[in-house]
Amino acid sequence: MLGLASETGSILNVYKKYLRDGIDLAANREFLREELGDLLWYVAAVATAFGLDLDEIATANLQRTRDRYPTEHPLRQRGELPIFDAGYPPHERFPRHLVVAFAEHMLPSGRAAAALTLVSAEPDVFLNSRNDTASGKKIGFQVGAELGDPLTDNSRRVDAYRFHDAIHLGFLAVLNWSPTLRSLLRLKRKSNPETDECEDGARAIFAEEGLAAVLSRLAKRRTGFLSETSIDGEVIEVAKATAVDLEVEPLPAWLWRSAICQGFRAMHQLAENGGGYLIADLDARTLTYEKVFS
Repeated sequence: MLGLASETGSILNVYKKYLRDGIDLAANREFLREELGDLLWYVAAVATAFGLDLDEIATANLQRTRDRYPTEHPLRQRGELPIFDAGYPPHERFPRHLVVAFAEHMLPSGRAAAALTLVSAEPDVFLNSRNDTASGKKIGFQVGAELGDPLTDNSRRVDAYRFHDAIHLGFLAVLNWSPTLRSLLRLKRKSNPETDECEDGARAIFAEEGLAAVLSRLAKRRTGFLSETSIDGEVIEVAKATAVDLEVEPLPAWLWRSAICQGFRAMHQLAENGGGYLIADLDARTLTYEKVFS
């Protein structure tokens, strides 16, 4: 391992001279070839010492790289991505296109709060009737109704977390997954008791809410996740660890990166403008912001 560090330092020293002194890298090809050869020897030695197979390491690394950076354009791969509620009754499926209004107002305490209203949903299977379940609870959403309670930042420090439902909408639009919004929209998959309990129940909701809170902390050290390049491997690992044993777990890292970026970008736009409209297109897997919607 000391050899790995030493050879890496030698290679970096050449690069430093290239940046600082403008040396000709072509003139150092033989030196770099030798140092890279030594580096490979040390890599093999360390792998052998730990009982690891270099072929298996390379294969696993290729799989991880393809997971994070697809060789095909993401637009071509969207048709292969799962729609988790496709096989369920219409009244248990997410609308494929939603518009949600975010309105900011001040509470008597002096804190800013954000309220959500469902502006439109297509398809709307509850347009003509909203049936009660056997338990007497309403099922389905109602266009024009509020989604949940108004939210504050829930912190001593003022930030944009009152708009954090944008993160959930990012998950919904891009991943086609959000136990939190499935609950708010009253679209739990009751027709399958196991799915209702394990995918749409409290534990899955808590996992998603926890993920949104953790990502909000991590975003502060990564330019707010306003670009996909700011979402590094550590962030993806956190997201995928939260999704273990949930239906969303198999989704590729590049899709998680897109969902996180789109959600945080929308939250930033809402905070900048004191509210607005978010349009979630589950077929295009996009979340977009509009200041005015008509």
